[in-house]
Amino acid sequence: MPEELEEKILSLLQNSPEGFLLQSELWKSLKSGSREVSRSLAKMERRSLVKRESYREGGRKTYKVILLKKRPKIDLSDVLWCSCFTCSDLSRCGMGQPINPEMCTKLSMSLRNEYRKIEKENEQKKAESGKDKDA
Repeated sequence: MPEELEEKILSLLQNSPEGFLLQSELWKSLKSGSREVSRSLAKMERRSLVKRESYREGGRKTYKVILLKKRPKIDLSDVLWCSCFTCSDLSRCGMGQPINPEMCTKLSMSLRNEYRKIEKENEQKKAESGKDKDA
């Protein structure tokens, strides 16, 4: 359960446009007790995941909770279809090299297959939305 709360906290911080959230906002957003959130944040602070700074809001003391290690915006599962990740020539591949992305048939095929897959998905969505309109 504490790990679940930590994941939720990290997710909220990751998606925060300001790069931080107030601790009082966190426990309200999570519909969780302030003590439980405070304990989780203390553990996360010891592991250098977050940093808390004192902050006064309307005369009340709270903390700014700052995420120290942001997750990458790209999810690897979004690009694993690309043949470059498993290519034995990757270390020798580059612009201006005999092996390069511009002339790579493996990469071209990967891109073509992914494009076709996306096209099929879009066609299926259109067909399904057309059925919904008819019903």
